[in-house]
Amino acid sequence: MVDTTARAGQLTTGAPISRVLPLALATFAAGTDDMVVAGVLPDIAADLHVSEANAGQLVTAFALTYGIGTPVVAVLTARYSRRGVLLGGLGAFVALNLLAALAPSYGALLALRVLAAVAAAAITPAALAMAATMAPEHRRGRYLGLVIGGLTVSLVAGVPLGTWIGGGHGWRATMLFVAGLGALAWCGALAVPRAPTTGGVDTGPGGADMGAGRAVAGADAEGGAGLRGRLAPLRQRPVLGVLLMIVVAASGGMMQMTYVFPVLRAAGHGIGHDDVALTITLMGCAGAVAAWLGGRGADQWGPRPTVVAAELGHGAALLAVAALAWVGDMPYAALAAAMMLVALFAWSLTPPLQVLLLSLAPGAGMEVLALQTSALFLGASLGGVLGGLLLAHGSAAAIPLAGGLSQFAGLALLPRRRGA
Repeated sequence: MVDTTARAGQLTTGAPISRVLPLALATFAAGTDDMVVAGVLPDIAADLHVSEANAGQLVTAFALTYGIGTPVVAVLTARYSRRGVLLGGLGAFVALNLLAALAPSYGALLALRVLAAVAAAAITPAALAMAATMAPEHRRGRYLGLVIGGLTVSLVAGVPLGTWIGGGHGWRATMLFVAGLGALAWCGALAVPRAPTTGGVDTGPGGADMGAGRAVAGADAEGGAGLRGRLAPLRQRPVLGVLLMIVVAASGGMMQMTYVFPVLRAAGHGIGHDDVALTITLMGCAGAVAAWLGGRGADQWGPRPTVVAAELGHGAALLAVAALAWVGDMPYAALAAAMMLVALFAWSLTPPLQVLLLSLAPGAGMEVLALQTSALFLGASLGGVLGGLLLAHGSAAAIPLAGGLSQFAGLALLPRRRGA
């Protein structure tokens, strides 16, 4: 018989937030693996004898598999302990990236990228579930935020570092670097305290953060909701409209990010790995500031006006990048400033979109936020395909042009529900 008194005391106290850091490292590794290919795209294309447009589909394959696979894998692994799923997912992640470093052909690398994305799809929800069960009730949002922050920091640190390594030692060294991150996360996960697989989180009433915690550690750990329950918010038209808008907008934004190397090369003169790595770092720093600005805007002006302002700014910034790429031979300072503006507006979208979705689907916090993640990665995969077609049959300048126009198109899908 379970000692509910002891369990309640454990949940009230919780584990120190420092014990969650290995979980953040796990999502950091997964996030780095997703976008690090963008920084070494020309090297992969040259070594495996494919076009840069085809090499970009390595990002597409990862994003599409991750976006679709996350809710599916979470349901399929719900009967197992989150710790076991995390360790198994990280172990597979490490092995697959080691094999990717040895891939003899484009087809083999593509297949390994798909499998690595499946492993990443197991890692992220397991890490979130463990963080939710470890957190004191009043600090659950902070614990979950730290784990999600691993994905954000991967763009600031992981992707640029992988790009620098690839510039000096080749793209295969970049894959070894990602495998090393996964191995460190696996070792760190061994020190994460064990959490109950069922009934480990208070399921009493609460706000949005409590709803998120319940869904992660309750439904995710128990598997009670099932895939149908996770997709239930899609039956609400306003929620569906926001998610479709995310797909369209993300396709344009991630199109630019996937092909950042050829776009910068077309816009500037003598652009190399160091320049691209520095640009991604600057974009990540701008994105960190943008996340705070977006959250503050959602609180002060409301989520919908903030989303509209960010989308308009994002579209305008991408059009500015397109103009620079069309003219060509621009100074690096101008390119870096334009790309930082792109990141500033793009990353300011996430907090107000989350607030908007939570207000449209009260009581389904984690379900709707998981759908937001899936929509983001589905958009990224669509952007990878469209960007590859534009690069192969048009010009690099067409990529940010299409990306900017997609931001304006996405606004047409934003629901006009009063109070949103």
